[in-house]
Amino acid sequence: MTQKTKLEIIGPYTPEHEGPHLFNGEECLVHGTLGTQAFISRPENDRGFIANTFDIRNAREVPVAREFWDVVGKYNGKFYARFNSMAAAGGYWCISGDDTEVIHVREVLPGGGA
Repeated sequence: MTQKTKLEIIGPYTPEHEGPHLFNGEECLVHGTLGTQAFISRPENDRGFIANTFDIRNAREVPVAREFWDVVGKYNGKFYARFNSMAAAGGYWCISGDDTEVIHVREVLPGGGA
């Protein structure tokens, strides 16, 4: 599993911030500004539009802690499968029988406390 990230707002739009930027909660690219107007676009789209700079926010990428459920052998510790939800892991566990158990794993990020 790879480390996931999300965008966190760090303040109102400033031209000095290189990005990323958010507009209406979605990532946007700021191509230029004139007064309080900005020409922006979505990263996956080449169509731009005009927005008010007051509606654009500076953001930064922050890591998101991973959470998953592993099904392992109760007596031999053998790894069988990894799931993104307890419901899916529980279903697999029911099929596997009494010789397996489900272990809930939650990543602790630096500075996040224990």
